[in-house]
Amino acid sequence: MKQTWVVVFLLASSLINPLKASAQQSRAEALLQDMSKAVQTLDYEFGFIILGQQFLVPLRYRHAIIDGQVIAQIIQMDGSRREIIQRGDQISYYEPGLDSFSIRSTHIVDYLPPIIFADFTQLQNFYRFIDAGSTHVGDHPVNFVRIISKDKSRYNYNLLIDEKNHLPLLIDLLDKDNKTVIEQFRVVSSTVNGDVKTALNAITDLKLPPMLLISPANKLKFNWRVAEMPEGFKEISRNSGKISETEWLESIMYSDGLFNFSVNVVNSGTKVVDGPPFRQGRRTVYTLTGDKHSITVIGELPFATAERIAASVMFTGEKN
Repeated sequence: MKQTWVVVFLLASSLINPLKASAQQSRAEALLQDMSKAVQTLDYEFGFIILGQQFLVPLRYRHAIIDGQVIAQIIQMDGSRREIIQRGDQISYYEPGLDSFSIRSTHIVDYLPPIIFADFTQLQNFYRFIDAGSTHVGDHPVNFVRIISKDKSRYNYNLLIDEKNHLPLLIDLLDKDNKTVIEQFRVVSSTVNGDVKTALNAITDLKLPPMLLISPANKLKFNWRVAEMPEGFKEISRNSGKISETEWLESIMYSDGLFNFSVNVVNSGTKVVDGPPFRQGRRTVYTLTGDKHSITVIGELPFATAERIAASVMFTGEKN
């Protein structure tokens, strides 16, 4: 009889644990969806810093919905005073000493963690969402959510999300060991509603700089391919160009909807010299050299993944 109860207990546990994990995933995804909605619909202002292992950037971000369109502004609060403005789907860049220009995008991509604009329904195929409970940031009660790569080939995230307004207050980008903080987004002051809309109202009538026109490229064909790719990454663009009298660059950009990287092949008529791998903030640069070419992976990847991708590049002899 005792053995029977042990078997029943083990069977019950095997059923409960997956259900518990599924419920935890669902709650974590709901918290992330609430954050994404708040970031894109509320009127608010953040004073925040981006903190890396060798840099700290202070910034101010304002966001509001005025007359049905997004109006946003981000200013670098150090000596550079770099400014980026969003009005609808037009993003305009202003930097002292350089010509101002605009591009089309749904949101400002500079400085803001891409996770806050992510499609979480798509990402759940490649990442686990974990509701890690609640804690406090100052006097703000927050939800703690972890985002972990299922195949351990990508970076991970820890997020602290305000329980009341669902805005992110702290986001850590972690290496694949889930311990090393590569980059941190930290809110140091915040205002929701208040006078944010009034402060941004002038942008609605501002004359923005001209659009940066990018001609659509024909489908390029290269005589190499990447044989090993983490699941979920898809090709989004190709480029090529001459970089010197003897060198020609071919590049393919990939994305999984959260992280981006490019594979760059330089064909040269001479022996290529090795370059040491390095990382600046979230961006890894890893180069593998051959007799007359080099393969460089640049992007938001752990070193080991970048190395594996570079080593898998195969030269096919025919363009594809």
